[in-house]
Amino acid sequence: MFDEEQFQQALRQPRLSKPVPEFLDSHRAVPIRAIPEAELQASTLAWFGEFERKLEWYGKLGVDVSWLLEWAKKYWWSFLVRDMSLNHELYAPDIRYTDVTTFGRTIVGIDEFVKYNFAFFDAIPDWRYDPLPNQVYLDVTPEGIVRTVIRYIGSGHWTGPLRLYPYDESAPVLYGNGRFIQCPAVDRYHFNADGLMEEGETLYDFLDATQRGGILPRDDSWQFRALMAASKVPALLARWGIAR
Repeated sequence: MFDEEQFQQALRQPRLSKPVPEFLDSHRAVPIRAIPEAELQASTLAWFGEFERKLEWYGKLGVDVSWLLEWAKKYWWSFLVRDMSLNHELYAPDIRYTDVTTFGRTIVGIDEFVKYNFAFFDAIPDWRYDPLPNQVYLDVTPEGIVRTVIRYIGSGHWTGPLRLYPYDESAPVLYGNGRFIQCPAVDRYHFNADGLMEEGETLYDFLDATQRGGILPRDDSWQFRALMAASKVPALLARWGIAR
């Protein structure tokens, strides 16, 4: 049985395997300050307080969505501690989900959704998600459909292979080099009448993520320019009618 103490304990427990550097060792065009774990923990605590106040305000307006607070705590806790025992309280059995790494495909079902998430945990064992204060948006339709959008940041040391869709041994792989990565993303969640997520999506800048992880070269490097120049090949083939 999930309770508030489990949530608070998870919030207090450090997760990152090594100290956070002052700046990311990235290939972005400008220096990026790394957010230390204590600051991440504090911002997550602030986020949940802000979210609770937001839901209370909706209640004063006659829209009761107070259940979302419990859902959000269970959801965040389950991924932070890697405990999937509450999935039946969080997701519809036929949940549909998309991510940049699906290349346009839709993940269907809880088992596939879990496999997708653990592909990231396998690559980044100390990976943690922290919602960013003042960046949560709630939509309630006249029919009572509830939808949320949350911006957050993921942090951890990318030490292993990140398998893309279908997230198994046959998948294309991005290999981590052990660097500390910190990357923002936006999630969209739609809930059914039972308060379960039935549809979701994760969006982030793939160029940003791979440059932050030290995989994609800097934009002013010869390696990056060579990669971009390679796009001339399919363009020429299409012009000659050889490829589409």
